[in-house]
Amino acid sequence: MTEPTPAASQPVEDGAKQRIFRAAEALVAEHGFEAISTRDIVAAAGVNIAAVNYHYGTKTKLMLDIFRTRAAELNRERTRLLRIATETQPGDARAILRALIEPPTLWISDDRRVALRFLNRARSEGPLEVRETIRTDVRHLRRFVDALAAALPALPRDELLWRFHFALGVLHHNQAADYARLAILSDDACAPDDRAALLRRLLDFIAGGFGLPPAA
Repeated sequence: MTEPTPAASQPVEDGAKQRIFRAAEALVAEHGFEAISTRDIVAAAGVNIAAVNYHYGTKTKLMLDIFRTRAAELNRERTRLLRIATETQPGDARAILRALIEPPTLWISDDRRVALRFLNRARSEGPLEVRETIRTDVRHLRRFVDALAAALPALPRDELLWRFHFALGVLHHNQAADYARLAILSDDACAPDDRAALLRRLLDFIAGGFGLPPAA
């Protein structure tokens, strides 16, 4: 999942613009950025190329708008949970980590799953503008690091940053293909269907990396 806080995007409008947005997002989530063309998008959306040019200008701008919209939605939810954690459970590092982990783990509706798959693909194969935003915009991440630093004052900041970096790696390694491999490895004993249990396992594992005990 991606964590930057990109510039705010306008909500997706009804009509042709929305159909273009959702068609492009679903196609990229399924096939990847390079595998689809503008013609694929307009065919799936039931519009013509002129509509894409009118609403977005270029395919790259369309992809950037999808990324900004979905990343902003994810980060707003994380920020809301972080604010609740720091106001109601000050000094509770586990609650701070949960605010980071919970939204992508519990985004389980069809639309949210598509959005997460799009964001995951954007990390490695998105247009240059998208990957540059992911690489350089760390404002959202810094809020979590600062909150963790306040909650774990004995942990040197550089060590905290390493552990936070590794925690993000765990979150990024939670795609459908990863779980399909886990199912094979475990002879179908391990599956992500129980999302509350998955959240608990993820949180226990990541919290352990920060020296926190499992939940009681």
